[in-house]
Amino acid sequence: MRVLLLGGTGFIGGFLLRELKDRGHDVVVPTRRDLKLGNAKTIKVSGRPEEYARLVERLDPDAVVNLIGVLRGDYSVHYEIPKALSRVVEGSEVRLVHVSALGTDGGSPVEYFRSKALGEKEVQKLENYAIVRPSLVLGPGQRLFRDAFRRKLFPDLKTRVQPVDVRDLSKILADLTEKGGVDELNVCGSEVVPLGRLVWEVMRATGKGVYLIPLPEFLLRLVERLDSSIPMALTENVCPGKESVVFGRPLRESIAFTAEGLR
Repeated sequence: MRVLLLGGTGFIGGFLLRELKDRGHDVVVPTRRDLKLGNAKTIKVSGRPEEYARLVERLDPDAVVNLIGVLRGDYSVHYEIPKALSRVVEGSEVRLVHVSALGTDGGSPVEYFRSKALGEKEVQKLENYAIVRPSLVLGPGQRLFRDAFRRKLFPDLKTRVQPVDVRDLSKILADLTEKGGVDELNVCGSEVVPLGRLVWEVMRATGKGVYLIPLPEFLLRLVERLDSSIPMALTENVCPGKESVVFGRPLRESIAFTAEGLR
């Protein structure tokens, strides 16, 4: 298969790229940087949604995987890019695999989740698509832990999360890329844990540690305008029983794997 992988130079994208290549697929990765990858062809882009649509027309891939997302900044990429992709593949045999987020809800007070819901609506107009909603993703390169490692401080958040290992997520994304039809899945790991405790466990595994600050939620709410990622950190991220895939990999194994990238 020829796969157009959007977001292939990011954290999840790097693992998925290796998984797709290991399965023998031809992968093309658009990138906004002058970057060469040893295992895939890269094409320089500026990041405009219409550019990705033109790439689909030009390359005629069997599948398009969209991993592009932001935690801060312009959330319009969450729906403008899926809109452009959906319009260009509609009526064709090209499969669109779209990575959304667990907790996505059009009625959410959190802009991030509302924007993700708009993106899903665009993809759901198709007849050959997959939407994957992962919980917090563990693995080397996860920005949350890099930031905590650098600052040595993190709020003692009680928000429940059910993190999934990036290796498991990459495998299911590759599986969905290879099949056809309609799939919508929530994806989680085996254990539910408070977010603050999870960060502490990852930092402890590095041998460095982090100090958990007991901040009341109302204080965090006061600074939401300064950091738009805070509302996400206060939103529970646990898989519902319906339409969910829960991997059995032990959480301690994923924590150790994540810590490897921080030492």
